[in-house]
Amino acid sequence: MISSMTGYGKSDSFFNQLPISVEIRSINNRFLDISTKIPSLLSPLEAQLKQQIKDKIARGTIFLSISIGNEEENLIPKSYHAKAVESFLEIAKNLQNTYDIDGQVRLDHILSLPHLITYENPNLCIEQLGVHLKKEIDIALDSLILMRKKEGEFLQHDIVKRIEHIETTLDEIAKLEPNRILEWKEKFNNRLKILLQGIEIDSTRLLHEASIIADKLDIHEEMTRFKSHNQLFLSSLQSDGPQGKRLGFILQEMAREANTLGTKCQCAKITTLTIQLKEQVESIREQVMNVE
Repeated sequence: MISSMTGYGKSDSFFNQLPISVEIRSINNRFLDISTKIPSLLSPLEAQLKQQIKDKIARGTIFLSISIGNEEENLIPKSYHAKAVESFLEIAKNLQNTYDIDGQVRLDHILSLPHLITYENPNLCIEQLGVHLKKEIDIALDSLILMRKKEGEFLQHDIVKRIEHIETTLDEIAKLEPNRILEWKEKFNNRLKILLQGIEIDSTRLLHEASIIADKLDIHEEMTRFKSHNQLFLSSLQSDGPQGKRLGFILQEMAREANTLGTKCQCAKITTLTIQLKEQVESIREQVMNVE
């Protein structure tokens, strides 16, 4: 069963009497992109938190937000980023030498650098907090995944109906196909009579040319491939794991068959039906863009 890439999950808890809220939102994306909004205290855990999400989510833009009560009020400075200071001083020196700028770098300039100072909360053990957050993120992720699956069910129901509509349209084209060939043969003979006006022409050569044209107009292969793509698409919908990219590739082939049918048919009624095929394939493509 397919899953949507749109969803939301949340978890509320307490750690050392501090309220902790974890929120995870997701929207569609061709790849997996994770953004975090977490307290500076949790910076050492950021890579671990992202990996936890990667273990359960394959595609989508993920927004992870964590808030810890009034944690900022209890923070005390712990250290500073030495490399940031060194880079800042080197850049300042290069600017002075390059543009002949006077002045000196003061301490308040350095202290104004973003994320220069790292903080800690003596009332919070980062290791224990990490264990607690892992459980809460799992809760939020499970809620997010459940919502994505439910929305995926609605998407799948709509997509299956559209595939059934495509199958019905292909059957209608198949019914019109014999008459299309007969009409083409009649038009071909009438045009030859008008063009030749009694002039003799080699029957073998005529048969050869007619065969070439008939082969160009034949749509049986496209019809067969289209139906095969439909079955493969439906089978992929029922498969486990992320199927969005695979479904997108199949839709490309379906669109190609629809375009070829429209080009080769040379029949007003069938042309109208091929337009319907293209519309359905495009509608499905828009739906699949939100499938994981």
